[in-house]
Amino acid sequence: MKFPLRGKNALLFLVIAIAGFALIATWGTSLAHEQVKNNTINEISRDAGYLAASYKANTGSINRSQLEGMAYSTGCDIWLMAISGKIEAFAGTVQPPESVPEFNPTDGKSGFYMTGHFYGNYENEMLSVYLPLTRNIATRGYVIMHYPMSMIDAAADRQMMIAYVVFGVLLAIFGTALLIQDLYTVQRIRKVNAAAMEYANGNLTYPLDVKGSDEITSLAMAEMELAKQIGSAAEDQHRFLANISHDFRSPLTSIKGYMVAIQDGVIPPEMQGKYIDVVINEADRLTKLANSLLDMTQLENGIILDKSDFDINDLIRNILPTFEGRVAEKNLSFNITFEEEMQPVHADRSRIQQVIYNLVDNAIKFSNLDSTVDIATHLHGDKVFVSVTDHGVGIEKENLNKIWERFYKTDASRGKDKKGTGLGLAIVREIIQAHKENIDVISTPGVGTEFIFKLPAA
Repeated sequence: MKFPLRGKNALLFLVIAIAGFALIATWGTSLAHEQVKNNTINEISRDAGYLAASYKANTGSINRSQLEGMAYSTGCDIWLMAISGKIEAFAGTVQPPESVPEFNPTDGKSGFYMTGHFYGNYENEMLSVYLPLTRNIATRGYVIMHYPMSMIDAAADRQMMIAYVVFGVLLAIFGTALLIQDLYTVQRIRKVNAAAMEYANGNLTYPLDVKGSDEITSLAMAEMELAKQIGSAAEDQHRFLANISHDFRSPLTSIKGYMVAIQDGVIPPEMQGKYIDVVINEADRLTKLANSLLDMTQLENGIILDKSDFDINDLIRNILPTFEGRVAEKNLSFNITFEEEMQPVHADRSRIQQVIYNLVDNAIKFSNLDSTVDIATHLHGDKVFVSVTDHGVGIEKENLNKIWERFYKTDASRGKDKKGTGLGLAIVREIIQAHKENIDVISTPGVGTEFIFKLPAA
């Protein structure tokens, strides 16, 4: 069962409201009551201290008008009690008893106040604050100020009412902000969700306009990029199938055509050798294409490199003789520049042999007649750099990244490549990246192209 985001936000608001009110009603009420009570005790203690000081200064007496004025201003009943418990003077609204002989100052809290009915002399609960009356260093009695606890409760309730109002305002502000955020967020999430459904149904060009700079915007951008990549992958797959179908169909058509012609006697016996050579070349082309596809499959699935130390200069010297026939056809020559006679590297020998073969093959393919193919190695730090350069048609800047794509050979710069598989450079990059290294290309149209890759020195 789905629980929508809006419902979760509403539940969050409800939980916060209930928890907040519960917290204020319990802990907040207790805290407010205790705070008002302590403040009242401090205020009454200050007033009682003033009366005790007057008693001492007046040699054992307090002016009647002063006592009544204090009772009126503080709202307290004020008793002046002798050591024996006899009430000698009072001011206030409640008539005190003649004597409270059971009074014991140690019964109070902190030795100067108590709460309750003050030994049964009040019907309602009172806060009673008392201080000793001294003269000549001796305690002569006590000044006791009684304040109704109901007044303290009322003051605490007023504070709590203010707290409830403030909390209600804050809750309203939070609720409004949550609602605005909910409307804004849910609307954008629905857009992202709608776009995801469209992409899932194959509409990869569905527009997704989500403004902002938060996680939802990042999600929308990632979703659009994913759709773009899926669309690009679909186009690549279509182009892949079209190219591979063409690359397989062309040699198969030639092979079948020539073999049928030989079978039907259309080609005379003295010419059959020539066309059988064509059939063999086309079969070799199919074999090369199939091997390239197998190489790509292995590289995609992840290859286990068999690394060892070997001399890459010696590897290059052994590869170059395999191109003698093609080099002679175009009257090319190899220009080899080795910084050192021996240049050991640590890599997979067979895979690097495949890289150099493909790069040299590519260089010969696109070199101008009567030009050179330059091959060089040099050590820089702990890396050995290998470069293969041709002097041919070159590659336009906007097409440099495309040369690494599988079956890419439709650009004018590669137009001379009628028999290539279009997989050579893709395989080269996969092998170099498997060694956790990079391969770069520098090309100038009409001048030539240079491929440079590096390997760890042994």
